[in-house]
Amino acid sequence: MRNILLGLATLTMAVGCKTQELPKEYATDAAKGHYIANNKKASKIAITGGGGSHDFLKFFGKADGKILSDNGSNTVVYSEDMAEIASLVPVVDVLMLTNNKPLSVEVKESIFSNVESGKLDMLIYHPSTWYNWEDWPKYNKELVGGGSRSHEELQEFEVIVTKPEHPIMKDVPATFRIVDELYRWEKDPAGTDVEVLAIGKGLESGEEFPVVWVVKHPKAKIVGNTLGHDERAHDLQAYQTLLRNSLDWVK
Repeated sequence: MRNILLGLATLTMAVGCKTQELPKEYATDAAKGHYIANNKKASKIAITGGGGSHDFLKFFGKADGKILSDNGSNTVVYSEDMAEIASLVPVVDVLMLTNNKPLSVEVKESIFSNVESGKLDMLIYHPSTWYNWEDWPKYNKELVGGGSRSHEELQEFEVIVTKPEHPIMKDVPATFRIVDELYRWEKDPAGTDVEVLAIGKGLESGEEFPVVWVVKHPKAKIVGNTLGHDERAHDLQAYQTLLRNSLDWVK
């Protein structure tokens, strides 16, 4: 009986993991934001980019992709191509959205299909926490829990951890300063509930807004993070720790 139960547990774990192959052969190429693990069973992460006001490839693809690869333990593929993104979403374990350019209908439908079936977890970062798409209100309401429509000027502000006991906050300073855009992110009263883990406080304005939160989606683990405008964020140890912890939490 014990062997039968162990066998069933193993089968359940296998069914719960994505074992599909990537849609094409990839090789590690840091210039493209591609970091491919030797282990074919490694966790697979897709990062989307593209749009305006940010150097998506440099910061989210190359810099963040390298961190998420965890020295070759995970496979990471960055893309701004809609057809490629559409082919990646169904086969990856984690989707990191950073783009503010429009997504195709196929990609939108695939994201929701995989999230709602419990097959896809998400990291939603900086540009993608915005109210970018008027034709896709379901995204902000259900997957982000709200959104931003403006931000303070690019300048230094303070980040204050509000839930230090949460795993995403492990080894993150209780307070730290960052040069970034303080997004005026607001919770959607009718949206999916969220748990705010850290807030940003303007040094000049004194205003406070959520900067890191988890979305309490019934089927997926989702982390929202408004930080990440340029190298002054991505090179900051606290930002990098948050990124690593966020991936560990959703995996």
